[in-house]
Order: sequence, then structure tokens, then C-alpha cells
Amino acid sequence: LEKVTGIESRFLANFSPGVDDARSRLQWASKRSTTRPEDIAYSLFGIFNLHLPILYGKSAENALGRLLAEITSQSGDISILDWIGEASSFHSCFPAHITSYQTLPSSPSLHAEEESSPMSQLPATSRALRRLHRLLADSALPQFINRRLILPCIVHRVIAVQPQGGDPSTPSYTYKIQASGLKPLEITLPDKLEEAAMEQGALQVVRPWHSKLLGLPGKLDAMAEEQLVFTLRRPFNALLLMRLPHNEYKRIASSTLVSVQLVDSPSVLQTKLQTLTIV
Repeated sequence: LEKVTGIESRFLANFSPGVDDARSRLQWASKRSTTRPEDIAYSLFGIFNLHLPILYGKSAENALGRLLAEITSQSGDISILDWIGEASSFHSCFPAHITSYQTLPSSPSLHAEEESSPMSQLPATSRALRRLHRLLADSALPQFINRRLILPCIVHRVIAVQPQGGDPSTPSYTYKIQASGLKPLEITLPDKLEEAAMEQGALQVVRPWHSKLLGLPGKLDAMAEEQLVFTLRRPFNALLLMRLPHNEYKRIASSTLVSVQLVDSPSVLQTKLQTLTIV
């Protein structure tokens, strides 16, 4: 069964319906095909233990969007935001097709010289780290309300965007991006950035946040402080957002995962957590 389904035997032997580890469950279903397009999402209601009205004739994209919105509403799981491909018309943070979940995301690791003594670059900042820990630990859960994703994020404002030369035969666009507190990064998009996106302050590189990412005890000691810095310094998969009117944002879909990293350990102390409304 493991070979046929691509599902690890431990899950097959001890399966429990629910929204836990939603990203893995979506990956299990990412190669499925169904007779009725909408059933690509509706057939997963049992796996996630969800109950929603079944609406045929509304497109598979809409059905998948409704499923992902319900998973977010019930669990606050941000792992379902890790995908590449075409964005859904249902919501910019969801993919148009479940095939976007075929590959489980993985974050690149730190270089050896960066792994050692992340605290060595920091001044005596125990008080600042305690404040930062409280801020991150007490963050609200992500919510999906009225077709809007209310998402806590660590925000890095884009300072400069520079188009890069690409292969004319490939329908993609590569940009070099500089964002506050981050090492320069390159991002490949399936569509050309709008002119409005090139304006100063129009783009943000964000790290979706959930307090469980801390993995730390409630009280910080010296070892936990170092672990906090190490956690925040590790490369992570980010989202590229574009500012819209009325203080809302939309996600810009990318052709590859947007893997980014802080410039250095002191940048950890500049961490800014905001709750953004994404449509």
C-alpha cells in the first residue's frame, strides 16, 4: 500500500482523520484524478474530518479553495501556504491546482560557519530577546474570514527590485530583490510584475508565523535564548506580497520556493511581527 499510494506505512497503520499535518495530507492527494473535477477536493473531507456543503458546477479551483479555507479556519495551519505554481482565483494564498502540493517543502540549512555561536554576534540582549519571545509566543492564530486570510507575519519591506535577464524561451521572469534585514534574493515568477509592484514600499517579503514554530519553553534561559536566535536565523520559505488599497495585500505566486535568510544574528532583534489581511 505504501508503494502504491505514496503514503508512509506509519500513517497507513495509525491513521486518524483531522487537520493535523495538513500539508502532508494534501501531498498524498496531489496526484489523484477524479471523474468529477470538484471531487479532487470533496473526496478529502473524510481525511480532514471536515463537513462542508458539496457544490458541483463551481469548478475544482473553487472546491479546493473552500477546503483550504476550512483547514485554515479550524487549525491555523500555515504549512498549506508552502506551494509553487498558479494562484487560485478563490484566494491568492491558495494554489489553483492540488498538484502544487506534490513536493513537500524543505528549508535550506545554515552554512557551517553560520551555525556556530549565533549569540556571539549579539550584544547583551536578554531583555530584548525575552520581549521578542513573548511577542512571537502570544501571536494570534491565522484565520480565514470572508474570503480574507488574517495572517500573522514577520515582515521585511522590499527596498529594491531589479529585473534579471532570463531565457526568452521560458515563460518566467526573474527578479533580484533586496528587503530589509534579509540577504539579497532572486525570485522567479510565472508572470511579469505589475508596474505598481515596482514602486517603493509596494512589496513585502513575509514569513508566515505560528507560535508553534518557536518550539521553546515558556521561560527563556541562556540556552533557550540561543535556540530562539538560531530558529529565527535559519533560512525559511517566504511569501512575496503586494500592497493593495484599504491596507490589504495579495500574494504573488512564484515558480520556485522563495527561500530567504536574515543578514546576520543582530537582525533577529529587528524582527517585526504584523497581522496582515490578504485577499
